[in-house]
Amino acid sequence: MDIVILDKTHYRKAFECEEQQLTQYIQKQVSQDVRKKLAICFVAIDANNHVVGYYTLSSESLGREQIPEKYIKKVPQNYNVPVILLGRLARDLTAKGTGLGEHLLLDALFRAFTLSEESIGAMAVVVDPINTYAVNFYRKYGFEQLPDSEKMFIPMNTIRQII
Repeated sequence: MDIVILDKTHYRKAFECEEQQLTQYIQKQVSQDVRKKLAICFVAIDANNHVVGYYTLSSESLGREQIPEKYIKKVPQNYNVPVILLGRLARDLTAKGTGLGEHLLLDALFRAFTLSEESIGAMAVVVDPINTYAVNFYRKYGFEQLPDSEKMFIPMNTIRQII
């Protein structure tokens, strides 16, 4: 299955997942966010050019105090920590149980890691899970809860071991 940058030829209207917010995002909001340079959207498409999964990537920064204690020594005082935000990740109900969610996550982590090695400084990937199921999904891949936050964090060094 191809994972490519979203364009106008990709059919999104039939996409549906368990979270209405994520369904509505791909159907109605994503084009505006892309146009405004707020996110890049990558889509998994089937043979008929239908979107069966997607994720978004954006740049983000965290205050030094927001990252787990064991990583603070790597960040100079008064610095923000550059990270890549995996803003949304969803797969269509028709792809449930196929491993597409994992495939999308690994693709996103690979892209983020490659960017951090070749194009832009980033210490980690951050997610803001939408529900408990998502928290458990990300935890399986090594994401850690950020202190005093709902967000989760995975350092690039951990990603290197996964991909």
